[in-house]
Amino acid sequence: MTLGSKAYHEVSTKEYVLYSLAGAVGFVILTLPLAGLAPLDEPKVYAYGNAYYNLGIPVGISFSAFINLMIFIVGVLLFWGSGSLAKNLVIDSSALSFASLNYLNYYLIWYVWHPQMTFLPLFVETRYNGVSALQLDLGQVVLIILVYRLIKRARRPRPQSGLDSVNPVNESPQPGGVQK
Repeated sequence: MTLGSKAYHEVSTKEYVLYSLAGAVGFVILTLPLAGLAPLDEPKVYAYGNAYYNLGIPVGISFSAFINLMIFIVGVLLFWGSGSLAKNLVIDSSALSFASLNYLNYYLIWYVWHPQMTFLPLFVETRYNGVSALQLDLGQVVLIILVYRLIKRARRPRPQSGLDSVNPVNESPQPGGVQK
């Protein structure tokens, strides 16, 4: 099987989701080592109250998620509507990898600082030391786009098997005279 445009239509939705999950694991494996390159404006470990906090891990995971988000955005801008299996897998796999790293980052933030986090539609409200912050949850936005793409793909008509799947020959009269 090739990754050309015809293979995209021949792969079932179930197989496509499995390929997307495998691609997401691949993106996570490729971008997670880049977490050590995340820029920190503060010391990696600092004391607050009676505890020491390590910022390196949450900021690194956030940086890896950001790389996957950029791959998703560039993939959507360049490849949306493409019939190629590989190009569509780049979009959907990067979406899954970004969402998984995004929510892993939220878990690590909760684990390290123990803030009160409330997930709202498209937003996350975080409360810590009496201060509230409301931020757009890009993970939900990307997952909505991914679900839309998968539903659209699942509703696409599939070619029939057998002789009906071959494109019929155009037997209508052609302009220009006698038909051969």
